Amino acid sequence: MMRCLLVAGLLFVASLCADAAPLVVTLRQPASANDPRDTYPRAFIRLALEKTVATHGPYTIQYSPRMNDQRALASAEASLYPGFLTVVVPSADGSSNDLIPVRFPLYLDMAGYRVCFVSPQAKAAVAKVRTLDELRRFTVAQGVGWLDVHILRANGFQVEEVTSYEAMFKMVAQSRFDLFCRSVVEVRREAESNADLPDLILDKTFALVYDLPQFFYTHRSNRSLADRVTQGLEMAYADGSLQALFRTHMSESLRFADLSKRRLFRLNAPPPKGIDFDYRRYRLDLSREIPK
Repeated sequence: MMRCLLVAGLLFVASLCADAAPLVVTLRQPASANDPRDTYPRAFIRLALEKTVATHGPYTIQYSPRMNDQRALASAEASLYPGFLTVVVPSADGSSNDLIPVRFPLYLDMAGYRVCFVSPQAKAAVAKVRTLDELRRFTVAQGVGWLDVHILRANGFQVEEVTSYEAMFKMVAQSRFDLFCRSVVEVRREAESNADLPDLILDKTFALVYDLPQFFYTHRSNRSLADRVTQGLEMAYADGSLQALFRTHMSESLRFADLSKRRLFRLNAPPPKGIDFDYRRYRLDLSREIPK
């Protein structure tokens, strides 16, 4: 009898999940039609939601209007879109009373390896750099509000903030500044997307390394959504499907960055404020992840 009741109860719960209205999740529209950065983050969230359909029910994903990081932050804090998940710096000091994180690092804590597009004017001089002090002589472009801005400036770099993501590729190709540094998990697709810029050059001599975990954030009223996504990612990590997703999307970019042939300059970065869990335990061994 008890077994029959248990089976009936499970079937009832499954029926409720099947009949429930789909959870609406809103992700950011890419910054432009030429922006490849969101392909993996979208797949990352979709995998987490798929892993939890049986326990949490169906879902649907929609997209917000195009927006920069500052507008995304304001939209998340104001809860303008249902189930809005976005990767942002919560505030100048890394904290926000209105936002909560998905408790899992987006790029398995690999985003802090940075290689740089270099201007034609600075290419030869950059290739001769042997020390961090020599590298600090060059100007570096980053987006307005990016966390990298604070890290680079704290380490003595001259940083120019630019509003438009796409403009930075054109500006470095035009020698408007010396360097535009990108994550090894992004750079290959960005180079391909901007292949029509004949003077866009990827430096092959050095890489910057600093702690830069990235997390999805959502409004605190969406705590059940954040918990669901975290649970789904932990399930995917445990069964290996998350690592497989990372390799599918990132292996070619890691090969393209070719870190083994670069000088690595390690920078100091403050620990992310408001992150009270051990995100480093999900870090992959980069030396094993780079395809031969």
